[in-house]
Amino acid sequence: MLTARTLAEAEIYLSVLAAADDAPDATEPPAVTVTEDEDAWTVSSGAGELQVLKRTEDEARRVGVRFGLGNSLLLDAGAWVQLASVWARRALDADIEYTGQPGQNRQKVELNWEFARDGMDEALKFLPEGADVVPDDGFWTELGMRTQQQDPQLFTRAKLTEDREFYSDQLDAFRALYGEN
Repeated sequence: MLTARTLAEAEIYLSVLAAADDAPDATEPPAVTVTEDEDAWTVSSGAGELQVLKRTEDEARRVGVRFGLGNSLLLDAGAWVQLASVWARRALDADIEYTGQPGQNRQKVELNWEFARDGMDEALKFLPEGADVVPDDGFWTELGMRTQQQDPQLFTRAKLTEDREFYSDQLDAFRALYGEN
């Protein structure tokens, strides 16, 4: 059985499997079943089944890393960049519509900006120290390889860092305008 680093990574991975090229919305997790034993959770959906060790989930929560410590073994740099861009588009669309009126979904804006930022953090993990571009071994999924082949400039240190900062700045600007949630 494949192992995810966190419950969030497991849900994202299963969503990607189920939706192929359509990334899951950060505010609408996929329909999954989670069963628990002493040391791990088993996360299941129609797309597959993953194990999440409680130890790795706890470590990630302690340091505040949504998708886990270290590099993903499930999603490559290209998949993370693609997911981050989808979440950013969703955040931007929701941000444009949001006026702060009662009944509006503020969480949709914030979570999608957070997921976009965190997705870029995951892509950056595939960039070796001192390297200017993600190496070829940072791409192994169909989505990731296709993204890298279509837009190799997305995987430079400068571009990954720029996009990550943009997503973070947009989240900060939204919170500055509407206050902390």
